Amino acid sequence: MANPSTLHANTFVDALIGAGLKRVCLTPGSRHTPLVLAFTRHRDEIDLYSHLDERSAAFFALGLTLATDEPAAIVCTSGSAAANFFPAIVEAHQSRVPLIVLTADRSHELRGSGANQTIDQIKLYGDCADWFYDAPLPEKDAPAITLRNLRTLAARVYATALSKRGVVHINFPYRKPFEPGADDAEAMKIDRRAPIRFVGESGTGSSGLRTLLSEDVLRRKGIIYFGHGSCRSELERGRMLPWAAKLSRLSGFPILAEYTSNMRAAPAIGAYESFMTAAAMDFSQVEVLIRFGAPPLSKPMQDFLAGNQLCYHIFCSRAGEWADDSHSVTQHLTINPAKLDVCEWDGFAPAAQATKSWSERVSRADCVARQVIAQEIESGVFFDGAVLHDVVDLMPAGSALFAGSSLPVRHLDQFGLSNGKPVITYANRGASGIDGNVSTALGAGAARPDSPLVAVLGDITLYHDMNGLLAIKRCGVPLTIVLLNNEGGGIFHRLPIREFEPDFSDYFFTAHGLDFARAAALYGLRYIRADDRASFRKAFSESVGGAESTLIEVRTDAGADLKRRNEIMAAVHQKLKRMNS
Repeated sequence: MANPSTLHANTFVDALIGAGLKRVCLTPGSRHTPLVLAFTRHRDEIDLYSHLDERSAAFFALGLTLATDEPAAIVCTSGSAAANFFPAIVEAHQSRVPLIVLTADRSHELRGSGANQTIDQIKLYGDCADWFYDAPLPEKDAPAITLRNLRTLAARVYATALSKRGVVHINFPYRKPFEPGADDAEAMKIDRRAPIRFVGESGTGSSGLRTLLSEDVLRRKGIIYFGHGSCRSELERGRMLPWAAKLSRLSGFPILAEYTSNMRAAPAIGAYESFMTAAAMDFSQVEVLIRFGAPPLSKPMQDFLAGNQLCYHIFCSRAGEWADDSHSVTQHLTINPAKLDVCEWDGFAPAAQATKSWSERVSRADCVARQVIAQEIESGVFFDGAVLHDVVDLMPAGSALFAGSSLPVRHLDQFGLSNGKPVITYANRGASGIDGNVSTALGAGAARPDSPLVAVLGDITLYHDMNGLLAIKRCGVPLTIVLLNNEGGGIFHRLPIREFEPDFSDYFFTAHGLDFARAAALYGLRYIRADDRASFRKAFSESVGGAESTLIEVRTDAGADLKRRNEIMAAVHQKLKRMNS
């Protein structure tokens, strides 16, 4: 029977050595057996040093690093053994010497239980470790993403130690048995492939991305994807749009842009959520992804990343941050996209006809989706997605839009189809919480006093930060609030829990019965109720950019809204199917 700890340790260690690790100091014990045996598999290609005590081993590794200027690793069992690494870790931290610390630990049920040889190893070295990570427990039949996580973790460990010139501590909990199963060795081949290539930013911000766009990359079907935070101001957008458009034209890779990326302008594709899963499109053939900004908001895009084995996934990180929840990045490039220039692509050969055809096909699908969405909104029942469609349509050029967490930002992404007017968009997508959305929107508006400000918020989100409304008058920030009131947590209608009544209605949907007209009166806001399209468009057009702050409430039904969204997506898919038949 195979031991999951063996696969777990071997996967991590193989990738760590693939990333560049050459020297390891091992100490005695039992719980770290999976790690020790994983390293000994590579005894012919790396240097292994056996020590009798952890303190000496750690200082020995420090000497290895000082002499080679490459991170060395130290490995120990659980308990006080890990504490004996501490003096050398302090020295490494103070001297800015890269050191990789791998400690075995008790499984979670034994922590804090009084079990023998068990201490608290979580962030054991405090600020002396530049990065700490408590690895997941090995599990039988682990999903593919778990193993991808271990490989990308290993690559990050080595790259972080090297780039930060500091200590990286990874804590590995293991359950008995620690030794390999009878058929482990035969079934598990060594994988020496480097899981990720890390590329630093050049002095000018150019050439790094161009270097990665090899002939092999450019002959495949690809996508350029701008996620939230890719572009953060009008000035950046003016710099980024020209080079992005030229790269798309030369590579044949269409641009897909989230609304809050602030890059949804021609030639970017905006309606992709409504057609990505259409059988007529077959995005599974895509082999290259060049990605900027935060991980995708769109569920179809998330599923695409989780389900596709990309040949190249190039993530362009603005500040060296890690944003790869699918653990599929193959090249991690630290580069500020606002520093790239259109001349970056001078000399590139135009894309092959097959690649151009792919880009044209995606563009046609975008046009079809836009037409169907516009027709359905014009002729169908008014719903919350239609509200976001109309907000984008009616906002004056130069406005600022804040998209509330949960459903509003998702509806904006799917139905906010840019009409070419420059609008700058904000959203709290770091942690994606519903707290503080009103105040964040007002803060952004205060920094842009000459621009109309609109915030589209859900009812629970507004309730969560109603005290933030005081700043409208106190700080002098005119605001139009579009309130989507579906009487609770409407986003949970997208989850399977909706089938479990009465628990769903009582504990997830959380109906509240609040009268927001009274909240508007309390804070001195004009209040308008607009439950149909004509009244909403009239109220919004009169309010946006005006001196009087207004709360426009649209009452919706979460279940009906989800049904309407699905109907529109089905209509898009059907139209594409007819076109391709």
